[in-house]
Amino acid sequence: MPITHRIRLAPAGSGHPRVRQFRNIKHNRGRNAAGSVALEGLWAIRHALDASLSIEVVFVCSTLLRGDDGRRLVDELCAAGTTALEVSERVLGRLVDRDGPDGLAAIAHLSTCRLDDLAVGETSRIVVADGFELAGNLGTLVRCADGAGAAGLVVTDRRIRLTHPLVLKASVATVFSMPLVDAGRAEALGWLRTHRFRVIAGDPGAPVSYRDADYRGRVAIVLGNERYGLARFWVAAADLGVSIPMLGVADSLNVTHAAALLLYEALHQQRGTSGDGG
Repeated sequence: MPITHRIRLAPAGSGHPRVRQFRNIKHNRGRNAAGSVALEGLWAIRHALDASLSIEVVFVCSTLLRGDDGRRLVDELCAAGTTALEVSERVLGRLVDRDGPDGLAAIAHLSTCRLDDLAVGETSRIVVADGFELAGNLGTLVRCADGAGAAGLVVTDRRIRLTHPLVLKASVATVFSMPLVDAGRAEALGWLRTHRFRVIAGDPGAPVSYRDADYRGRVAIVLGNERYGLARFWVAAADLGVSIPMLGVADSLNVTHAAALLLYEALHQQRGTSGDGG
C-alpha cells in the first residue's frame, strides 16, 4: 500500500504560510530565499528531482492526482523528509497556471553558480545574455544553450529574476541543470579574458556573416537586449562581431533564434578539433 495511503497529510488552506510562500515566490513578492522556485505539476517536480534540486515542500490535491505516478512521487518525497501538505482543488487552482492540473505543486531551490564554478575545456562554449528583458526569451536561450552543449550561461545587466516561472517553463526544465551565472559585465569579461575565451558578439550591423567567423577554441557568444541590441560595452569588448544575413523586410531575428544559429555553427566547427565539445 502506498505511503500516501497510510500517512495523513497535513491540510493547508489558502492562508497557510507555505501556500502564501509559494505564491510569493511565483509572483516575486516579499522576501524569499535565494534560488527559490515554484514548480507546477508532476513533470516539473520530477525533472527537478532528477537534477538533484532540493524540494522543500510539496502540495498535494489527492482528488486531482492522475494514476500512480503522482502518488509514487509523493511517497518518494515523504520518505526523503519533504514536507507534504494536502490542498483543495480551489487552493491548487490558485497555485498553478495550467489547464487540467495534475494535483501537484512544490517549492524547490536552484543551486547558485559562480563564474569559477564553470567547467572549462579546450573547446568550451559560453553564452552571455546581456540586458535581457523577457523571461520567456531567457528560458528559451537556456534550452538552446543546453541543446548545443554550452558549458554555461552568464547573465549580465540582469533585468529578469532567474527563477521567474516563465524562465522555468520556456527552458523545459533545462534551467535545473544548465549552469547559470549572474555577473556584472566587467566581471564576466575579466573572467573570459583570464580563461582565454574569444568573445564573439551577435550584432545585426556587423559586416561579417556568422558563417564566416572562426569559432574554434574557447568562445563566448554574446547576445544583447531584445529591443536595443548589443550594449556598447560588448561592442567594444568583442574580438569579433557577426551578423545573420537578412533577405526580407525584418532587419533581425528573434534573439533566441540568432543564438541557436551561432551556437550550432560553433558546435559544427569545434566537433573533431579536441573532442571535449564542452
